[in-house]
Amino acid sequence: MDFEQLRAFYTLAQTKNFTKAAEMLHLVQSTVTMRIKQLEEKVGKPLFTRDKRSVEITQAGLTLLPYAERILKLANEALSEVASLQPYEDYLSIGSLNAIWTSTLEPILKEYHYRYPQIAISTKTGHSSDVIQYLLDNMIQIGIVYIPPSLPNFEVIPTWEDEIVLVCKAGDSVTAATHIDARELRNLPLLYVNWGPPFDEWIRQTLPRNYVPKLHVDKAELAIDLVKEGLGVSLLTRSTVKADLAAGTLKEMVIVGSKPPKRSAYIVLPKDKKNKPSVEKWLSLMKEFGYSI
Repeated sequence: MDFEQLRAFYTLAQTKNFTKAAEMLHLVQSTVTMRIKQLEEKVGKPLFTRDKRSVEITQAGLTLLPYAERILKLANEALSEVASLQPYEDYLSIGSLNAIWTSTLEPILKEYHYRYPQIAISTKTGHSSDVIQYLLDNMIQIGIVYIPPSLPNFEVIPTWEDEIVLVCKAGDSVTAATHIDARELRNLPLLYVNWGPPFDEWIRQTLPRNYVPKLHVDKAELAIDLVKEGLGVSLLTRSTVKADLAAGTLKEMVIVGSKPPKRSAYIVLPKDKKNKPSVEKWLSLMKEFGYSI
């Protein structure tokens, strides 16, 4: 497919206005119209319905849209990677979850940046499924995730285990206990973070079947802030709360009985990229920081 046709299609899908799309693309409107028509002829279906007042994307357009977005994103990534090599010897792109970047990878990234100034680095953040897609799309060379994929031509390396601990605000009179039975979690103001399998199986067995958390958050940093405000308690990985526990702003409540399963982290990388110098240097540095590779 023609990239310029896809770019016109994607921009029109976002703006739903030929004039605005032309302005964004720095083209005359007739050129945008022509490119959309040429693309529709290629796919054999109308991608938009239009009249004098509005432009609406068709079902065929909706089907094409995510593929167009990925193709354009890959093209931009390829151009960026090539451009980044101009003043550098090599390039490395790493993807991981926000919680892993904050609690684990940030100091490694800083050391890599200082130690290897001749290597350009980029980072990407998302859920485990996003990171795996980045790998499949060749947008990153290394992914570090909690949920390991089963993919041909990719190596999956178990790297570390992280405890899941129950924390509350230090000095909170509501949660003055230092130990709590897992079955009593239902009686606490739980700020719920789902850490995925096998944690979600454990929590379903621990809490009543009809239990609904009052507050469900999808970001560990947000849960930490809310716990510090005294809104409740939360089950979080030890690495994310290590600094706050040491500083005394959070307190651990030891769970007795059925304990949450540990959270395993995995390095995922294409087998043909493992010997790339920039990748080897990152893996070696992780070893220096004490992680098994």
